[in-house]
Amino acid sequence: MKKLLLVCSVALCLLLGSMAVAEGAGVTAVLADAGQAEAGFVAILAQDGTIYSEFAVESFASLIKANDLTDDASILKLAVIPDNGEEYPYLYPDGDWKIVAFADALPEWYDADAEAAVLEAFEAWKAEAYSIFDPAVLLDLQNPQAVDVDMTGVSDDIQQTLDRWADVDTNWMVCYVRNGVPTTTQAAVGKSIANDAWNYAVNMIWTQTGEDLAGHSQVDLIAAYVGSAFPGITEWQGYFGSGEGYPFADGAKLIASGYLYANGLYSAKEVKAFDDDYDPDQYLQLTRLAEVKVNDTGAAFACLIDEDGNVYWSLGTDYVSGLVDQFGVDEQSVVKLNVGPKDDKGNQSVGTAHAASGWSELENGYFATGAWEEPDVDKPEFFAADGSANWRMNADGTIEPGGEDMSEAGAPINPGKYSYIDGDTTWEVMIAGNGNCTLTEITAEDLAKAAEQQDEGPRSTYFNTPAPMTEVKSVGPVPAWYDARKDEIDELAKKAYADWQDQILELVDVDALNDTLKGMGLDYATPLDDKIMADFKKWVTIWNEDAVAGSINIGISTLGYKAVGPSIWNEIDNTVLANYKSMDHEGCPGPTTSTFIAAYALEHYGKVIDAATDDYMGSTMNDVYSAHVGSFIKGLKDDADGNYVYQVAHDLWEAGCIPFFDGEYWYLVSGPDFDPDGDPAVEVIYSATPAEILAD
Repeated sequence: MKKLLLVCSVALCLLLGSMAVAEGAGVTAVLADAGQAEAGFVAILAQDGTIYSEFAVESFASLIKANDLTDDASILKLAVIPDNGEEYPYLYPDGDWKIVAFADALPEWYDADAEAAVLEAFEAWKAEAYSIFDPAVLLDLQNPQAVDVDMTGVSDDIQQTLDRWADVDTNWMVCYVRNGVPTTTQAAVGKSIANDAWNYAVNMIWTQTGEDLAGHSQVDLIAAYVGSAFPGITEWQGYFGSGEGYPFADGAKLIASGYLYANGLYSAKEVKAFDDDYDPDQYLQLTRLAEVKVNDTGAAFACLIDEDGNVYWSLGTDYVSGLVDQFGVDEQSVVKLNVGPKDDKGNQSVGTAHAASGWSELENGYFATGAWEEPDVDKPEFFAADGSANWRMNADGTIEPGGEDMSEAGAPINPGKYSYIDGDTTWEVMIAGNGNCTLTEITAEDLAKAAEQQDEGPRSTYFNTPAPMTEVKSVGPVPAWYDARKDEIDELAKKAYADWQDQILELVDVDALNDTLKGMGLDYATPLDDKIMADFKKWVTIWNEDAVAGSINIGISTLGYKAVGPSIWNEIDNTVLANYKSMDHEGCPGPTTSTFIAAYALEHYGKVIDAATDDYMGSTMNDVYSAHVGSFIKGLKDDADGNYVYQVAHDLWEAGCIPFFDGEYWYLVSGPDFDPDGDPAVEVIYSATPAEILAD
């Protein structure tokens, strides 16, 4: 904690002591507007002349608590903020700044000398902040949407950059770059600078077509460029790769060169052109300029084996490039292998899937699925010859043929999986938010086969697949001796896999994972009781200790990655989320929840939740979610007594309650999208400020 002591003259000290200084004499500080939040350089000036501040902390409450101060007339809360009139004011540090006092009136002991000391402390803060952050990196960026790229191919340099980025975006970054950059920059320089940097780039570059095309990868690239504007940051939260320098430089280079990434390269300019007249199907017509050619992405278990039969592997490292760095072996002297469950087409899926050319929402609770890729396959009578069909949405989560009339209103259309029973065949229709659509034809024979396989054992995973049921795949070029001794070497890899699996099963609570949330049957919002309220209060207490959105998410995920590897962590993560969504919680977390909280905040607090606040809230939700996922890895983050530190996160999720924080108010949300009658059932079951929650 930095305490900046105001050393005053004897005369001034006498004046301060006698309270004889005229109120506001010779000062420029203005009083804060009603509802104005602390931002920028935040400090507390005590009546004895001491200035309390901590770099990157923008909370008076935190400063008061950390310094055992009393929130009364003996202190003055001050902030120095930009006064340059720009939309993103913290990108222009050479402009005007002003001192804001968070008080009803300036105390008589605040005079020109006191203000000069505050400004001196501010100048020190400003020098440090802008030695870490270089706004010119953002302001000098040519909008990628205006960059003409070669539509016939890409250079070797860009191709190599793409191949490296494919690994970074897939493996190296916990929760991906879009979470790590905002979290790290906020912790480094505070929310005000970090948010202006983020919003400037996102509002310039983000497009809806790009989101449909690239999903989160579009934002990962943007985040990579935003991070490059912070040359003073040397450690990025969640990144534990072995590379030197800025770890996301390849992503920054791609977007500055005019590209978007989605398992390949696309022209940001072409994507933007489609976005100007947006249609959900447009992104399917975009030109892919380059494919990923080299990718070291692993599959849970990776190993290196040399000609002498020595096997190199490490718990937590499931990509061969990481093993090469870790063991320092000559890459040319080993074969690089992945081992995983054999894809025997057994109980991995049920039915026959037919890819469709997307879907579109019709009016009045109806939607249309597009043409099949297999036009000659037999179809139900209500399908058109090309496989397209109209559907009506029912409130109970089923669908039925739309028919010709389509006058009876259906239920609201939301992305998800829906089913229609047609005699002995069930049609399962999966419509995705990015416009994709898959129809699965499930016959009675398929269901019988699936039931038989289920009796034989659970779905094949890394947790339950014995070595004989695995397969070995090589990564990259293989030495000649491997081809000659393939069976022998592959058996060594499978033996190592079995040893690795034994260690994984000692760490992962598979029984608890398989049981999570099953049988909860949440049809309505969970009533708020003393246990839930106590858990919620404890979570707010835990979160407040750091108070950087996404920090717990990245911290616990990093521990999980290091303990069991990215693939195993993601399998646990996906299992938990799939089980939760199977109880009809698509909107919790998700679009329904976000919209509901926005409406609640406007009605109860008169607060408008914009895109930046929504992203912030999503990061706070990820904090509690990842803390919950971490509960399934034994000993991941235990206290001195051997208890999981974030147990309340697990308990809240098991109860169907999710906390969100918008930077001002906490919201405890529960309930599925719709109750059994088809009515909206998501609710904010409690909401308050952190101070109100912790004061109870």
